[in-house]
Amino acid sequence: MGTGVDNYSNIDQQLSTWIDEHSDELLTSTQELLRIPSVRGDAATDAPYGAETARALKYVLGVAAGHGMSIRNLGGHAGHAEWRPDGVAEDAEIVGVLAHVDVVPEGDSWTHPPFGAEVDKGILYGRGAVDDKGPAMAGLFGMLAIAACGVPATKRVRVILGCDEESSFGCVNHYFANEEMPVTGFTPDGRFPVIFAEKGIANLEVEMTAPFKVGDMELVSLTAGRRSNMVPDLAVAVIEGPIEQTYRLSTALPEDAVEVSNGHARLTITARGVSAHGSTPELGINALTVLVDMLERARLPMSPEWGLLDTWAGDTSGAALGIDGRDDIAGPLTSNLGIASYKEGKLSLTFNIRYPVTWTIDELTSKARPVVQAARASLVNHVDMKPLYVPVDDPLMQVLLDVYRAETGDMRPPLTMGGGTYARVMKKGVAFGPEFEGFNGGAHQPDEHWPVEHLIRAAKIYAKALARLAA
Repeated sequence: MGTGVDNYSNIDQQLSTWIDEHSDELLTSTQELLRIPSVRGDAATDAPYGAETARALKYVLGVAAGHGMSIRNLGGHAGHAEWRPDGVAEDAEIVGVLAHVDVVPEGDSWTHPPFGAEVDKGILYGRGAVDDKGPAMAGLFGMLAIAACGVPATKRVRVILGCDEESSFGCVNHYFANEEMPVTGFTPDGRFPVIFAEKGIANLEVEMTAPFKVGDMELVSLTAGRRSNMVPDLAVAVIEGPIEQTYRLSTALPEDAVEVSNGHARLTITARGVSAHGSTPELGINALTVLVDMLERARLPMSPEWGLLDTWAGDTSGAALGIDGRDDIAGPLTSNLGIASYKEGKLSLTFNIRYPVTWTIDELTSKARPVVQAARASLVNHVDMKPLYVPVDDPLMQVLLDVYRAETGDMRPPLTMGGGTYARVMKKGVAFGPEFEGFNGGAHQPDEHWPVEHLIRAAKIYAKALARLAA
């Protein structure tokens, strides 16, 4: 695994040439995949996460089969495309590239169609452009390149594709319950040069029973957020009460934010924020804070629960839950109030927490529970994904760094992140790209995008990395 970059100069040139010659096909295939709205849907036969996620998986496997790769579809949960070089045993070790074909809901405020896969001034737009459909295709074409160029190898190479990464890792858990585990590999679902540590990820579910009031008006229902790992960009509240107060409130709100019904006794209020990835909530604006701000401007007395909701929604450090902190490896904890629901007097909240790699879920919940209880609420459930940490001097890290640095000249050290990737389910794996220094593709945000030039460049890097790992 420690083969130097210089020994691969001829192979690297061949791989770059092959990617360049197939760049149109790479782009077209990526666009076709982006046009499939593979948001999780209702389960069906051979489509446990919905028909569109299954269709996306089938499409990518079809591209691979068209290039002579062997493929397997595990009932719509996940699948793989494999290259086994001549002379390599059927049970040889596997180098894996793990990517996902599902996407989060498109959300609002797009200026390009979210599933249009438009290219504008060299930029490819679409939900999944950079998370993770574009990178999945870059990884696949990296494998196709080493197969076409006949790179010397002693291992099999698999591109493994999951269909439910954005909701859970059930897809790859199912896959590895039925298929072999790669000995090493990467996922194209982070940043370059390489991610050596990923924070722990926990969803903390909090419930409280309390009447939310604005003057003599009562909250009937409240909904905000589509997924816990997205900053809510929409919050909708239904409020009922005396007509004189509902009228006063309605006149204090922006005209396009309120709908009047039931003889002016019921108001439906819509607040819009700015979505962002749950690992970087500070880049978004939680629609719940916008909603509370709108209500406060009416200068009607509000029950204390509104202030608590505003504090929790506006806090991205975890301080409001008593869990703020950091470590020297991955930095500070982040908190995102991603989902809120109120009905029949009960408020349910889901916080998406990214915690330091040296912490445990027990430490986290022991800090949060007394703070939640002091607010007359309850921590009713939690879901945890343990942190990932691969030392910088590990041979896998060194191979990936060598390839990236030779390709780009960028000598920055490895990175950490709050996002969670398939690297966590591998025997040994890390997130390797796809985003380059100085670029943010807006994952989970409106107008998610990726430069076509980056798509092609990433495919070359992945091909060269796989050439070394497969040897």
